[in-house]
Amino acid sequence: MKILGINCTGRWTNAGLAINGNIIGERNLELGRRQSEELPLLTADLLDEAGMTLSDLELIAVGTGPGYYTGIRAGIAYGAALAEALLLPVVPLSSLEIFIWDLKERYDCLVPVFKAKRTHCYAAVYDSRKGATSVSPAFVSEEALLGTLKKYPDAVIVSPDIAQYGGLRESGCQVIERESASGGACAQMGWIYAAKAVSPREVRAQYLREPDIGPTDR
Repeated sequence: MKILGINCTGRWTNAGLAINGNIIGERNLELGRRQSEELPLLTADLLDEAGMTLSDLELIAVGTGPGYYTGIRAGIAYGAALAEALLLPVVPLSSLEIFIWDLKERYDCLVPVFKAKRTHCYAAVYDSRKGATSVSPAFVSEEALLGTLKKYPDAVIVSPDIAQYGGLRESGCQVIERESASGGACAQMGWIYAAKAVSPREVRAQYLREPDIGPTDR
C-alpha cells in the first residue's frame, strides 16, 4: 500500500511516503505560515523522487493535533481535499505520537510534550513495549503532568519546548530535545493504523482546548 503522510501541527512541516510500511522518502521543513502554499510542491517533489504520481497513492495519513491551530487546519485541509479528489480514505493521527514514533524501538516509555499556554502543555504517555497509549493526549498543567510522571519512573520526555518547563527539566526523567517530527514516520503510521481510516469529510482536528482570542501564536 502506497501512503502519503502529512503533518503540519508543529513548527516544522512533515511530509513522507511509505510503501507497505517502509519509508521511501520524506521532507521536514520549517515553513512557518507558508504551509498551505508549499504542501502541494512538497508532495509533488516526494512523488517525483519516488517515481510515483498522485494516482499511485492508496491512503493518506494526516496529523490532526494537538499543536498550532493554523498548522493543524492547513494539514487537514490539504490532506482531506487531496484524499477526496483521489477518492481515498484518510488515517487521522495524533501529532504527539508522530513526534516520538521513531523512538519506540529505543525507549519503553515515551512522553511527548508540546507547549500550549503559560504553565500548560499538550502531553501523552506511550508504552512502547505494549504498543499502547498509557495516558491519552491531553491539555494539562505542568504540575499535573509531573504528578502523572511519578507513575512512570522510566519515562523519557521528548519535546521541542522543554526550555519552558523547568519542573519537567528537573523531574529526574531523561529528556530528549528535538525540533521536528518525521514525515516518513507519519506515512509509516498510516500503514500501521490503516484500519482506523475514515472518509475525508470525517477527519476532525484534535485541538484539545479552545483557541485564544486574537492571532494564533506561532
